Amino acid sequence: MAEKKFGAVEILREKLNDSISLCKDPLEIVLEIAELIGDLSGEKNFYRTIQDQISTNYGKVLKNKVAIDKEIEIVTERMKKIEASSKNPEFDDDERRRMIFALERHKKEIERLESLKNAKAS
Repeated sequence: MAEKKFGAVEILREKLNDSISLCKDPLEIVLEIAELIGDLSGEKNFYRTIQDQISTNYGKVLKNKVAIDKEIEIVTERMKKIEASSKNPEFDDDERRRMIFALERHKKEIERLESLKNAKAS
């Protein structure tokens, strides 16, 4: 057990050191470390929890570009999955209409996030 713990510490130490050496944005480093902690601990939701907190506190409140970009990435991925599902012939017209509505809402959310990011740049 001690060896496994030491290995995890080494992985985290190396990732942190590399990220700082590359002058990555601090929030990006936090997300990378959170992802590693989630993987190493087996807590699948840890990364998402941290990501949501960063998105809310830094992205939407403080308008941090890295947090907003990450949120745009998440919404875009979700939109792609909905779009792919909407082409599945197993869904009826009502289900397809709901997917089209969801796609429109996702597009509007991306536009809103982009405007937040651009307002920060101004």
